[in-house]
Amino acid sequence: MSVAPVKVSTTPIFPTIPRAQTNKDFQVLLRVEAPPAADLNGHVPIDVVAVLDVSGSMNDPVAASPESNLQATRLDVLKASMKFIIRKLDDGDRLSIVAFNDGPVKEYSSGLLDVSGDGRSIAGKKIDRLQARGGSGSALMLELQEAVKILDERQGNSRNRVGFILLLTDGDDTTGFRWSRDVIHGAVGKYPVHTFALGAAHDPEALLHIAQESRGTYSFVDDGNLDKIAGALAVCLGGLKTVAAVDTRVSLKTAELGGARIVRVDSGGYESSVACGGASGEVVVGVLYAGEVKSFVVHLHVPAASSTTTFSSVECGYCDAAATVCDHHHHHHCHHRHHQQQLLAIGYSYSHAPGGEAVSIEGHGVFVERPEVAVFSVDGGRQRQTLLPSPVVMQHMVRFELLELVAGFAETEMLSKKGTMQLRGGGARAGDVLQGKWEEFRRARQFWGGVELDGLEEEVDAMVASLRSGLAYVSSWVSSHQMQRATAMGSPEKVIAEFMTPAMVIMLEEARKLPPPLPAAAEAARERRPGCKGGGDLHYVIRQRLELWSKVRREVPLMYQPSSEQEDVQLTALFREASLEAIDRAMHHDIYLAVVHVTNQRRC
Repeated sequence: MSVAPVKVSTTPIFPTIPRAQTNKDFQVLLRVEAPPAADLNGHVPIDVVAVLDVSGSMNDPVAASPESNLQATRLDVLKASMKFIIRKLDDGDRLSIVAFNDGPVKEYSSGLLDVSGDGRSIAGKKIDRLQARGGSGSALMLELQEAVKILDERQGNSRNRVGFILLLTDGDDTTGFRWSRDVIHGAVGKYPVHTFALGAAHDPEALLHIAQESRGTYSFVDDGNLDKIAGALAVCLGGLKTVAAVDTRVSLKTAELGGARIVRVDSGGYESSVACGGASGEVVVGVLYAGEVKSFVVHLHVPAASSTTTFSSVECGYCDAAATVCDHHHHHHCHHRHHQQQLLAIGYSYSHAPGGEAVSIEGHGVFVERPEVAVFSVDGGRQRQTLLPSPVVMQHMVRFELLELVAGFAETEMLSKKGTMQLRGGGARAGDVLQGKWEEFRRARQFWGGVELDGLEEEVDAMVASLRSGLAYVSSWVSSHQMQRATAMGSPEKVIAEFMTPAMVIMLEEARKLPPPLPAAAEAARERRPGCKGGGDLHYVIRQRLELWSKVRREVPLMYQPSSEQEDVQLTALFREASLEAIDRAMHHDIYLAVVHVTNQRRC
């Protein structure tokens, strides 16, 4: 739960609009910023349902293990990644496993397990027992509906947890289920579904649409990075573990008698609406992770000022507390007053956790100056206009326009496949199409002041090159920009850096330190070696021992029961202190032996 509040700020593209001028497309940048993780007051518990593909294709090899001639399979990689997730979930979080191939695999599935205490080891054992069998066709939608059911059937206070679904698969849905966006939204729209694909054989279309309709994200690892799926999951988990706000909504309302109206809101993958003929609007952000910033562009129609337009009057060089744009140009002979018009009133609300009390904040205004004549200055005898568009607003406008271009391109290519896994005419043709669209896009904006296009060109070049292997990279790029969240685009090393929160960076770094996944046969052989019974996780072992000794400290019977005699009370206190000292010595010795044992196992 957050101590520091969620913040909302605005930046208009121009601070001034001449009174006689009508601006048919006046842009305002809207930023929603979550507090950093350091300002969170505790951890918002989460419920995670992991939907895991255990179809026969998960037995396909990944890469040779450095410890043996055997090869790890996709299932081995999935198991190692899920064990990492189990270790990193916090006490109080819960995990459910839903395994599937051509249908549900009940013996490998579970309800929601509390990962505190024994629940963590129970979940790990469930993962150990997973076996890949059955056809390669995977019933995605059926099992996603089962995951939603598990979250829907939570009772009482357990519903006050944030629910998420993780889907890991290497295939596409071949059960004959005919899905559409409406069907997907109806099936999984309640909870964010973060989809993860293993390898190049999957069809990104269904996984992208599932993520889009549920406000989740789509990530994938290509054939050369299958052993790094834990890193892709780590990026996602770093966000899930640092929920700062839920049910976040921003309301927009045009000022009365001002004449301005809302035309549209560029919100990417977030729901936005305009109502009452443009007099009001809303952006539904939902869950915010600590340190996240979401940016949206509000497009307004601002007419020329009329006799009914309301102005507020401020002194030259003065900025009132409510103004977003101020005149900071102090001149010695400035005696006139400035007339400001309020374009928008911004309000927003959020809760610290599901079921928590809503925090509502009203009154933030977007103001611009409305001078009677255009603002000019004299420079060397020549007049020049001093007002330039805000580079920050312009950059976000270009980002949203490029997102619209790439998303439309991807949608067209998906429709043209007509049920096949291959792009129409091959990746080279698709690459040429995207390259041509980008060149036209850049030419139209090459003279936009303050806009950096070179960085965008590098991103487009990477997408064009990726099309030789299909639409997965482009689809993941679209998902990342629509939700303004990091996704693995073929590898956890390929993410949009600006969307990475500090918690995601830390979690990814921990995933990088994981040893390469061992094949099941090699793992079993290590278990059979004399003196080697599995390395285990050192921190987990220490935590288990501390929990045990803490229980002993609480429950060990006292050697003497206190009586009313003063001497007996003192004697009881002495023995109580001695007992606790003995327990502490035994605890330290036990933990030392446990550390030595785990260290020796790792050397095996």
